[in-house]
This record gives sequence, C-alpha cells and structure tokens, in this order.
Amino acid sequence: MRSRVGGVLLDGINHLAVLTGDTERLSRFYTEVFDAPPALTIEDQPGFRLSLIDIGDGRELNVFEISGNTEAERQTPMFGRGRLDHVGLQAASLEAFEEIRRRLIARGAADDFV
Repeated sequence: MRSRVGGVLLDGINHLAVLTGDTERLSRFYTEVFDAPPALTIEDQPGFRLSLIDIGDGRELNVFEISGNTEAERQTPMFGRGRLDHVGLQAASLEAFEEIRRRLIARGAADDFV
C-alpha cells in the first residue's frame, strides 16, 4: 500500500509539449494574447527546434518544430484529436480572463462561448 504525505503529491503542470510548423507565429500568439514573453529557442541540431514559452508561475509550453513532421498540419475537431484533446489555461484573475477573451475574439481565435 502506498502512503500519501498530506494529500496529492502534485501541485500543477510543469510543462506541456506541443508540435508546431511555425514557432514564431505560435510565440507571437502567446505574446499578443497572454502577454507571455517571446519564446526562448534552442536549436542544437539541424531540423529540430525546441522553444520554451513561459505561461506563468513556472509553467511553460515546450514547443517542438521538427523538419518533415507534418503532424501540426492536421486540424481535427474537438474530441477527435486523440488521447489529449485540449488544454485549458487558468487566467490569473477574472479581469485577466476578460482581457484574454477579448483578444481571442478580436483575432478570430474564439467566439463568445468562451
């Protein structure tokens, strides 16, 4: 039997790994919508780029751009995307949520359902 030390042993997400075909575009999106700093990019081998996007409180997106990998081009409807369908980010406050929502709607990335 496993013991628990005062409850859940996790306190959140450290990072999420995502694939992209355009690191700069994704970084700009997170900067413009969420005020995230520009991605820190590590390119240590040809055809492989890892970029880190700070999404707050020590959490980050690990963004991989890999030459020849077309997975990021697939656009499938919600609940048809595989085991991990989507990620919900937590706004820092209700005011931050409203501003994020406004920015998403303004750029056509969300409707008023959000």
